Amino acid sequence: MDRAGLRLPGWAVWGLAAGFYLTALFHRNALGVAALDAQARLGITAGQLAVLSSLQLALYLAMQVPAGLAADRWGPRRTLALGLLLMGAGEVAFAAATTLPAAAAGRGLIGIGDACIFLNVLRLAHSWFPAGRYALLTGIAGLAGAVGQLLTTVPLGTGLDAVGWTPTFLATGTVTLAMAAACVLLVRDAPAGVPPRPASPEPVRTALRMAAATPATRHGFWVHMGLMGPFVTVTALWGHPFLVRAQGMAPGPARASLLATVAAFAGATVLLGVLGTRPALLRAHAVTLSLAWTAVLAWPGTVPAALMLGTLLVTGAGGAAGLLGFDIARAGNAPARAGAASGLVNLGGFSAAVTANLVIGQVASATGDLGAAMWPVALVPAIAAAALAVRRPSPAAAACAA
Repeated sequence: MDRAGLRLPGWAVWGLAAGFYLTALFHRNALGVAALDAQARLGITAGQLAVLSSLQLALYLAMQVPAGLAADRWGPRRTLALGLLLMGAGEVAFAAATTLPAAAAGRGLIGIGDACIFLNVLRLAHSWFPAGRYALLTGIAGLAGAVGQLLTTVPLGTGLDAVGWTPTFLATGTVTLAMAAACVLLVRDAPAGVPPRPASPEPVRTALRMAAATPATRHGFWVHMGLMGPFVTVTALWGHPFLVRAQGMAPGPARASLLATVAAFAGATVLLGVLGTRPALLRAHAVTLSLAWTAVLAWPGTVPAALMLGTLLVTGAGGAAGLLGFDIARAGNAPARAGAASGLVNLGGFSAAVTANLVIGQVASATGDLGAAMWPVALVPAIAAAALAVRRPSPAAAACAA
């Protein structure tokens, strides 16, 4: 199966895979801009909206380790095609949903399919390119994901306003199903004449235990948690409602503010992919992110526009820096455990995002004060920064991040 289909050059295969990640990020974050529309269409409270988003992210989270193991054992082509198929089907179901259970089923399929994408995009980078290009390719993948997120801000909001819920999400679901077919036809696990990376001979439990015991994996986990967790929480669900309901912005400017957040993610992704950064700077960014959100949430009344925008830009850049957690883990693990290690790192940011989403939703429902409910966005990077100060990276991880 790995040799079927047309034979594309490495950059074409990689570009197609990066397009798959663009699509995954669009699906993952679409509910953020559509949050208020979802509440009106489904007749749900803020707490129920949080459950809807957290179900998607929780399934994404639960599938991280299986997806990483699949990357190591089954190869990216099959796993990517399956992920795209599940996301497309989930988006079509979400387009037709008029009740919370139906919408939850659609978002759940999207979460499971999404889990199959990024780790297998990284696996293609391992198979097609030398190790020296890995950080750059991770940055390019992050940039593609940022474009997908950009499409969930003003463009998605414009589509919802212009043609409505069902046509918008039905169209994006159909495009994703077409991408699954393109993956089957065009993607190969390794270049022509090079055998795909052999499956790890280690039992699953051994691979996971060894990857988890590696200091570089743990360091990558905390980096991802502290910097990606707040970014996902803000862009995937609560940023738009917070700006509209707690800060009094009109929907258009709120979408533009989120667009600026994702643009900061995109710009920082490219810069960090080329230059890298040092572990001490990653800790400093987590501290800065925590202090910025503390200032926003402690501000009496409406937050000054400059402080709000600056905080959102720091949040976006932090999400990009969080991607370096994968590079740190890769440098400290054997190649056969790269998928397992990446899956464990990815648990960091998304476990934080799931927890923050649920806490924010429940507090907002109980108090009616979304501003007061947003404190987890400030606490998550503070916790991660403390852990990073205690757990120093291995020499290999430090060299990788430098």
